[in-house]
Amino acid sequence: MAKGRTVSARELTEKDRFALEICRKVSEALAGLIEDDKKEDFMRNYGRVHFSRDAGLGKAGGKLQRDALCTRGKTDKAPFSNRNLRWHPLIVAMDTPNYAKEVEEIAIDGKLLVFIIEGELWYAKDVHKLPEVYCAPYEKWYEIKDELIKWTDDDWTRNSCVIPAMEYSTLEYSIETFAVLGIAVVSNFYNVSINDAYNSVLQVFERNNYRVSSEFPKERDIEDVVLCPLCLSPLNTTPANLEMREREEVFQPPWRKRKREEGEAESLQLFHTEPLRESEILHTPRLVRYGHRWCNVAMADHSLSETIDFMRAVVEAHERKKQKV
Repeated sequence: MAKGRTVSARELTEKDRFALEICRKVSEALAGLIEDDKKEDFMRNYGRVHFSRDAGLGKAGGKLQRDALCTRGKTDKAPFSNRNLRWHPLIVAMDTPNYAKEVEEIAIDGKLLVFIIEGELWYAKDVHKLPEVYCAPYEKWYEIKDELIKWTDDDWTRNSCVIPAMEYSTLEYSIETFAVLGIAVVSNFYNVSINDAYNSVLQVFERNNYRVSSEFPKERDIEDVVLCPLCLSPLNTTPANLEMREREEVFQPPWRKRKREEGEAESLQLFHTEPLRESEILHTPRLVRYGHRWCNVAMADHSLSETIDFMRAVVEAHERKKQKV
């Protein structure tokens, strides 16, 4: 399977650099509100911005960059990028969504994918330069599947150049999501006033002549940004403020990195309050939040409203059972 970095990971367009630069400035502005002895911790774990398409190797880029600006890491026997910018202009989907144009054909040159777009040939290493969003739908891949099934892991690594349509977002939405998640982090974990963080972000946008979209939260709604969207508790507390049981240690080979903290019920995870779909852009500053892992797992691939309806039905069923006893 594709094991390395996404194709042309270090190649950035002018548009890419603009987005990463403004996010870097947002991080620095938020860090400026944090007590001196905790600034480095915020930048190292959350705020650091790496000027690459995939947030760099290891933890070169912080959690905000990985969650807000990049797609999830993938190492499938498929052309998916192993992380890439969410506004990467070549997507794949079952059917071409209405915000994208369709690739005319996918060809193979040796062991390299070639996308034929409006009569021009685009190789994997160059597709990040496409001027608009294009989709290579399922049927185009089906036509060449018999050849692709023979490809090796190295072949796929050389061609990891597309992102799933359901993870696509615009550059503007990605920048604003970075800011929203940053506000949530500094207000919950670094003792920064919510309003100070919000105004600091707006000042960065204003200084860089950036106008926020209609999806960016208004100041009157900013308090909702810093709570877990499901249990409505602060992110620096346990889910629903419940007392958590202490988990037993589980065997882990001593030569492997422990990731136990990531599995804790209160661990911070990326939330999409509406499940992502291929047909529309749902990674937006209005719909993306941080929440507790337990709450995120409870939602599965359902929306916030669907999850609440489900939980209400479960509670009512148990109440009815108690009344019969």
